[in-house]
Amino acid sequence: MTEKSSATVEDAEPTLGVYNFSDRLFEQTVHFQVLQLKDSFFLWIGLQPSLANLAVALPAKFDSIPSTSALLGEFSDTTSCTLAQKLCKHTGKQVFVSCNLPTQDGMLLVEVEKRIHKEIKDNPDKFWL
Repeated sequence: MTEKSSATVEDAEPTLGVYNFSDRLFEQTVHFQVLQLKDSFFLWIGLQPSLANLAVALPAKFDSIPSTSALLGEFSDTTSCTLAQKLCKHTGKQVFVSCNLPTQDGMLLVEVEKRIHKEIKDNPDKFWL
């Protein structure tokens, strides 16, 4: 005689989500794409599709300043690292950032950062699971 076993199937929790938003800043349309991860997020920022760089920032266990590292692209361009570090400190989450904007336009970068903080404040559920 053989015994039949019954398996229980449970719905899996989503572990990935995507959120997009755009804004017109200084006569340019800036696009943002958030890849929601569990307790972290990936943020791509750009005027057109490209992934020229990538940085990560992690909360540091023994320091109030998050640790950062450039993972891809020109290592002398610290824009993505700086933004990742600020967002990590603000959210307390691990943050990946790819900022593909003209680095010589400091005012644009300031407005982009303000826009991101506003979006996180208004829609925190769109940034991490």
